[in-house]
Parts: sequence; C-alpha cells; structure tokens
Amino acid sequence: MNTKGIEESKLHFARLSSKEIENIHRLAKAGLSLKRISARLHVPRTTVYHHAKKYCRKITQLKLATLSEKERGYLVGMFVGDGTHIIKMDKGTYLTKFSLDKTRDNDIEEYMQVLFAKASKRMGRLVERNSITLKIFSKEFIEFLSKYVRRIERNGTRRKRKMLVNHEKWSCAFKLGFISGLIDSDGYVYFDQKGGKRFGALIRTADNDLRDQIISLLRSLSIATTTYAGKHHEKSYSFSPQYVVYIPTKELSKVAETLIAAKLKR
Repeated sequence: MNTKGIEESKLHFARLSSKEIENIHRLAKAGLSLKRISARLHVPRTTVYHHAKKYCRKITQLKLATLSEKERGYLVGMFVGDGTHIIKMDKGTYLTKFSLDKTRDNDIEEYMQVLFAKASKRMGRLVERNSITLKIFSKEFIEFLSKYVRRIERNGTRRKRKMLVNHEKWSCAFKLGFISGLIDSDGYVYFDQKGGKRFGALIRTADNDLRDQIISLLRSLSIATTTYAGKHHEKSYSFSPQYVVYIPTKELSKVAETLIAAKLKR
C-alpha cells in the first residue's frame, strides 16, 4: 500500500502541536521565508502562513539604506557597548540583543525604536528586574554589524571580544554616530545638577585594544582624550580591568551639537 499520499494528506489537515506552532513562530521571527519554513518543518505553506501571518512585519527585510550614515554608525556603537548576538544557524535563529537600564534609558529605547521603525523592522522588548532587553531577529542586521565589528573568542571563556574593522576608513558622519552610540551604551555624561550645564563625557571598556581603537577614532575627529584605569563599583559582578576614555569639556563642545547621543540631551 502506498502511504506517501496519505502522509502528505495528513500534513494538510492534521492539527499542529503546540511545539510545531512554536517552531513556526521562531523561524518566522528569524526572518525565514514561508517557503523555507514549509520545507524545513514539512508543513504546507498555507498552514505556515496561517500561524506566521502576525509576524509578517517582522519577516520584511531590514531596510538599512533608509537610515543616514550617522544613524547606522549609532547602531554599531550601541552594539559595541551593549549588544550581543545569538546565532543558531541550524535552527534559523539570528538574534541581536541590546541591554538597557529600565529606569534611566527610556530615551535611548525610544530612539532605538524610532531607528528600527524607520528601517521597517519591529523590535521585541523584554523587561526583567532593572533591565530592558531589545531584540532584533534579522540575519541582515548581523551581516551589517559584521562589516564594522569583529567578535573574537576570549581564551578560556565563552565571552567574545569586540574589535572595530577598518575604522580608519569610516566616514566622518559614521564615526560621529558610532561615538554617539558608544556614549549611550558604555558612556556617562557629566552635568551640573543646578544649572544643567554639560561637562565632559567618558566611555568605559574592559578591552585595552578596543580602548586604543576608540582613542584613535576620536583623534581622527580632532578630539583629544585622556585615559586611565577605572575603579570597580563595590557591587560589580566583574573584577576584570576597566579602562576609561575621558573626553574633556572643551573637546566635547567641539562635536556635541553634531552627536546624536540621547545622554547628551538629558
């Protein structure tokens, strides 16, 4: 007896399990086409569409060309400071996450939402205790970031170092956006509590090579900096070396009006 036709018929009419539906949702969020999801899960394309249609906006291709050079640089700076990847090629998962402070970083979250809406991509949002995690399921976004940031394995750990790629060749606008994103992620801006006058800004990093690249990039923008070893907070989870790149008030004033960091507008 030929059972092939019977099995194919079952695929069209059998009710999917919760696990099968979950897999469709996951692959749709990752940006896979209906055709690829259907082939991978052996589920008819019409059934895939039925369960994935609410994610159709997420399935649309990321349109980074709609962003300016400065805005694209900002996203790279945010990734270097607060971003991470989760890539599972066998499952079609291409996820980039950004971690923000729930209390202080509402303005940064709002700006990130604006940028990805402009690029036709919806972001996921997860609130846990004191943090907000923004999620972008997009293979295209990961490929974009890899042109500017190289992730290198750390010896004996699962964490990866981030190094800039050909930053000497970045445009001036891209560099200004990058520094803006870095300030909003790993930076701090000093303000006079009474008058609101803005003073200098600092950027922290745990990698001395990345520190040197940041200094070099700022120097290419004619911004002089000082650097020193950072102190650990008494409640810090990590005691690895910390490096601080400090931009004095006079130097910050040269570019403050051309930077797009939310922290400079507070």
